[in-house]
Amino acid sequence: MSRSRIAATAIALTALALGAAACSSSDSDADTTTTSTTEATSTTAASDAETAATIRFDTTVQQELADVGCDPGPVDGTFGPKTDAAIVRFQIAAGLTADGEFGPRTQVALTKAVEAGDAICEKAPATTTTAVTTTTAANGQAPCTATALLKGLPAEGESIGSYICSGGYAAGTLSDGTTKFILQSNNGTWFAPSQDPCGSASAGLPPEILADGCSA
Repeated sequence: MSRSRIAATAIALTALALGAAACSSSDSDADTTTTSTTEATSTTAASDAETAATIRFDTTVQQELADVGCDPGPVDGTFGPKTDAAIVRFQIAAGLTADGEFGPRTQVALTKAVEAGDAICEKAPATTTTAVTTTTAANGQAPCTATALLKGLPAEGESIGSYICSGGYAAGTLSDGTTKFILQSNNGTWFAPSQDPCGSASAGLPPEILADGCSA
């Protein structure tokens, strides 16, 4: 089986742990709990859960974070803890829930800051730390962050080039630009599904997950 089916080759030994995980969408900024550190962060009046949009995280977002002074590291299409920390810094500076997830409210705020030429992170007070830690949300949904997704990939040392979360699943492409993956949330952790989600087991998966996680 090709490497591009990384989800399907996934650790069969962990397959039984998946069960039937019926999880809600993780594309919100307030849907899960990811903490950064520092002073208490402000929260928005409305949750991203009210918006059905699912956001793709790719190099465009990485460049936009750099444009507003949030330092995601090199704009190289490789996402991990440093990029997540940049999201948290932006969320704190913008007065959003600082959970490290790039949901619709964060996307809208980032787009506005870029269009205004606002180096929002450079003007915000320095925080004591920007390390992102992931914890299980109240609904058991795994955080939609690069840090959390990397822990669910079957092979160590992989790096993510783009990702999307929807309906309790995450999908994307590794930083090599060709290798696809699909992960499923269960008890706050990402796992590779026990059956090939790009084959007969695809029923019920969100279309955007199949589009991003399966080879054409």
